Amino acid sequence: MTDSRIARITRMEHLLGAGDWAAGAEFFTPDVTYRVGARSPVTGIDGIRAYMEGQAAQVHWTGHTLCWQAEDDATDTAVIEVISHFKRVADGAVIDLPCTDIYRFDGARIRDWRVYADIAVLGLGAGS
Repeated sequence: MTDSRIARITRMEHLLGAGDWAAGAEFFTPDVTYRVGARSPVTGIDGIRAYMEGQAAQVHWTGHTLCWQAEDDATDTAVIEVISHFKRVADGAVIDLPCTDIYRFDGARIRDWRVYADIAVLGLGAGS
């Protein structure tokens, strides 16, 4: 891998945030697992897309503020702590959500993405 995991994550987030799912898919293994909090995991780029598009119908992600990040070569893992910023679609409320993401890699691609945050504050329905 020629660039850091953090750099790859940053590019992936930019692509997914812009809705470029085809280019974003190149950052994941075909069987990537994505899990947010205690919700059931989704698999593959199509699962990630369905989850994120469902969430976007209720809250719009406007970016995040980086708090801390680290990479571990021994485990092919990156950890990023952020404050994620959202705007709720229904009432325009601004929500700042502390969040820690753990990315496990297989070579240059993400194979497991876990999001640790109390998403209850977002007011999402059970299926989002």
